[in-house]
Amino acid sequence: MPFVSRRWPWPAGAMLLVTALCLGRPSGLSAQPTRHSPTTLAALDTYTTFFHRRPVVVRGTPEGSLQEVFVADGEHRIRALNVAPPVAGGSEVLEIDGTFWDVGRLPAADPRLADHGIERLSERLFNKPWPSAGELRVLIADATRRADEAEDATIRSITMEPARFRDRTVTVTGRFRGRNLYGDLPEAPGTSRADFVLQSAEASVWVVGKEPRGPGFVLDVMARVDTGRWLQVTGIVGGSDRLVAIAAEDIEQIERPVAPAATLTEDLPDQGPSPEVIFSAPTQDDTDVAIGAPVRIQFSRDMNGKSFEENVEAEYFGARSTTAAGADAADDTGLAFDLEYRPRNRVITIVFVEPLMPYSTVEVTLGDAILATDGASLVPYTLIFSTGGS
Repeated sequence: MPFVSRRWPWPAGAMLLVTALCLGRPSGLSAQPTRHSPTTLAALDTYTTFFHRRPVVVRGTPEGSLQEVFVADGEHRIRALNVAPPVAGGSEVLEIDGTFWDVGRLPAADPRLADHGIERLSERLFNKPWPSAGELRVLIADATRRADEAEDATIRSITMEPARFRDRTVTVTGRFRGRNLYGDLPEAPGTSRADFVLQSAEASVWVVGKEPRGPGFVLDVMARVDTGRWLQVTGIVGGSDRLVAIAAEDIEQIERPVAPAATLTEDLPDQGPSPEVIFSAPTQDDTDVAIGAPVRIQFSRDMNGKSFEENVEAEYFGARSTTAAGADAADDTGLAFDLEYRPRNRVITIVFVEPLMPYSTVEVTLGDAILATDGASLVPYTLIFSTGGS
């Protein structure tokens, strides 16, 4: 997560503090790349025990406020942490990588949920320091991005958006996994004894209505030795949002697909709308702000953390206009600060090197050279607030 400073050289102690801020505390996930299983909010809602502690990726629309954010799909709604609240009047669909937790199944103050304010949340919701099993289910996000509509039917796209493909004939490829021999899915559809799971990357789906056999191959749904064979299945998408199934019409055994060669260039994403500031603490024109308080500013879109460098200014209100010694002297009126961008919740935190002057007015300016991840320029923003006596 990018860290910007308005001061240097660095004292050794400050370097240690910056390192600690950048790394943060663990959220229960390994430092190794995590494989997030595509699923739906309906599945998380139905199979809480199965998905508890699992890294998942889901699609949904943020709802609520900064203090209380949910991810919803119109029918199901799950509390989310590290997800930005919606912009007023907006309904952007996000794709969210995260870990699903049924908090009450963990011991009180489990270190994997440290720094997420679970105790305060439990006291507010249930009047007790820790919830019981099933009372508090949360999706803690690792990353969020704007969801693009998938054009092709793949196991991943079908399992994440079953409603889009239901009753359509699709052709998908994947590894044969037998009758859920590896626990890829929470439940069997129970259509027949020949039902089996087909997997591609992190995504899995049930195939029903036809035995896994054809010209030159016969696979046993209970034999692990047969798993790993690659099949191409053509059928009709059915089942429910919580447990998707493809009713097979044709099954063929194929060679393992070869991944396309990497290209030297990448297509740049289409630019979305200009990002905007949607929340700040202190708030605009706030008064009696503590002289040592940090400034936090949240954005409507994922931001390019490097673009904050040299594009955020802080000074006492009116300092430039009252400086008569020329431009060079005016540049010295800026307040020194450290800035950190946390992409998970689209927030920058500004910590001033020295406490602010009591009973003063501070101006924090964000320029249009600050960019979203797709290159769209920030709508310029100026935050003005006043400090109290301490």
